[in-house]
Amino acid sequence: MDGIKSAIPVSLGYISIGAAFGIVASAQGYSIWQVFFMSTFLYAGAAQFIIVAMMAVHTPISVMVLTIFLVNFRMFLQSLTATQVFPHQSLRSGMMMGTLITDESFGLLTLEHAKRSKITPVWMHGVNVMSYLTWIASTVVVAALGNLIPNPEKYGIDYALVAMFIGLLALTLDSMVRHEKLPVVLIVVISAVLLYYVSGIVVSSYVAVLIATIVGALIGAVMTNPEKKRVGEGS
Repeated sequence: MDGIKSAIPVSLGYISIGAAFGIVASAQGYSIWQVFFMSTFLYAGAAQFIIVAMMAVHTPISVMVLTIFLVNFRMFLQSLTATQVFPHQSLRSGMMMGTLITDESFGLLTLEHAKRSKITPVWMHGVNVMSYLTWIASTVVVAALGNLIPNPEKYGIDYALVAMFIGLLALTLDSMVRHEKLPVVLIVVISAVLLYYVSGIVVSSYVAVLIATIVGALIGAVMTNPEKKRVGEGS
């Protein structure tokens, strides 16, 4: 239940952005079942918007697959980080957690871990499942309503998830600073920004973001080494 309660802010954000996707998909002629299967089996907000946009201009399947892979590659990094927070969970639990993890649920995990809260795999599964079901329901219900809201951008619906994620990031950074991790935060942020602009000279912005994310995450992991800290705290 604690995980479900913690996921309420994420779910509220998913309702708004899911509504925006439902409207866009419906306007492009997607059926309710197509929206349902896309939200259930792909479950990636940015990727779903990209697919709808690319399908509208008849983009080759190979390009779509590569684009979605690059956009969602960060999920591998997030899943690996989550396994460090819960090193003793079963393989089945870890696979389920990695399958349903999102930017926002990972943000909650990072926030609670930085606050040194007593979180468990069950808590994380509650966050993930609540977010997952909310996303499916919001996209399908609004797609079923058709074009009742023809211009979601007018009401700022498309920005709701971004605003929520910025809030999670701000809370996480504040918690890390309170636990004397300001040098780590500064080094990771500066490194990621520099890598983004330098690599952006020779590669696309999508690849530059990926490179900056991977290297920044590795730097943060090496500097904080959460697994050793957990062993030390348990002794």
